[in-house]
Amino acid sequence: MRNIALALLLAAGTALAAPVPGFARDAVVATASSRAGFDTEKLKAITGWLQADVDKGRTPGAVVLIARDGQVVLHEAVGWADKDKKVPMQRNSIHAIASSTKLITTVAALRLFEQNRLQVMAPIALYLPELKDLKIEKKDASGNVTSELAAPARQPTVHDLMTHRAGFTYFFFPPNPLRTKYKELGIDRVDNMTADEMLQKLATLPLAFSPGTSFEYSIATDLLGHIIERVTKKPLDVALKELVLDPLRMSDTTFHVQGDAVARYARPLPTDPDMWVFDWLNVTRAPKRFSGGAGMASTTGDYFRLLQMLVNGGTLDGRRLLSPMTVRWALADQIGTMRGVAHPGDGYSWSLVNPVRVSTGGAPFQGNVGDLFWGGITGPRYFVDPKEKLVGIVFVQGPSIRAAYHAELRAMVYGAMNSSKDDK
Repeated sequence: MRNIALALLLAAGTALAAPVPGFARDAVVATASSRAGFDTEKLKAITGWLQADVDKGRTPGAVVLIARDGQVVLHEAVGWADKDKKVPMQRNSIHAIASSTKLITTVAALRLFEQNRLQVMAPIALYLPELKDLKIEKKDASGNVTSELAAPARQPTVHDLMTHRAGFTYFFFPPNPLRTKYKELGIDRVDNMTADEMLQKLATLPLAFSPGTSFEYSIATDLLGHIIERVTKKPLDVALKELVLDPLRMSDTTFHVQGDAVARYARPLPTDPDMWVFDWLNVTRAPKRFSGGAGMASTTGDYFRLLQMLVNGGTLDGRRLLSPMTVRWALADQIGTMRGVAHPGDGYSWSLVNPVRVSTGGAPFQGNVGDLFWGGITGPRYFVDPKEKLVGIVFVQGPSIRAAYHAELRAMVYGAMNSSKDDK
């Protein structure tokens, strides 16, 4: 009976948090993975890869979750959530997810769009009047920036925010005068000022380029979050809870890890070269400003529910969050051949939420046209392949190894597949 109950949970796509006796878990995973078209031993090798990295000191610990057709075929934790205190990593360990927050915020915005409470093609100043008169820097005949400012050809829209073509930036990209000002004013931080104060400071800075003319990954989704606050007349943590987290039963996803949950919080190695990101995005402190672009923490089990909802075309467990037509539009290429700072690279363009694959070749890893991926500067990575009904997640608090982990995970997951949807 125990094995039957576990199998039913896995078949429903439920991410299990409590440890399961090895013999029962192995039997269930073997059956589930075979049904989903995977080689069970190759799937187990993914856990071995992560454990080897823990043993080598590459990462303190990690949690991996793989699902296909809504069925979890691998969900394992290795290493330490807190190596110094010898706290083991668990499947329900809570991780700072940084830019993986963007997907949650954008899904909330799309729900408001469907309700005609948010206009995607409207100028952002309709909701954020502080930003009604943004300027760009003038350039001379040789293309050099001058001290003069000019009005752009048009003001940025909500759609520009979603596609990172609005003209904003991040302070941590290669230095230039504008990014230096972002850092000096603390535009990106969540612990130094309120949203209203941040918007007032942002309004004093020029845009990086005229809206719609280039791509630059940026604080745009933070601004989208503040638009959600204005539209709903609620703080972003409350709005996201009502629009996304509660409907999807993402109970461990939050802007502030506190109380008993702190014991489950996963911490990075103190020697990671990019440890500064955990000061910038310290989710164990209550934020002064809710960052819809980077400020949340979550678990692999919670985040799987969000991704599975998208794979399902907007629904999960009988609850519809988005129309299938909205999901299809939102996950499609929105920027064509446009490139710019932090563009995902060959084989990919940008949807309303993430990089989207536009060609089978080009990228340095397997996938199908229409697949999406992303993660966060703190280390987590995920990918979704709607054609294969496939979800892959690895949460590792290792900012310096995040890009490599995405490519390595994909190589092993696709390499473990015995069948493609093209075969059926």
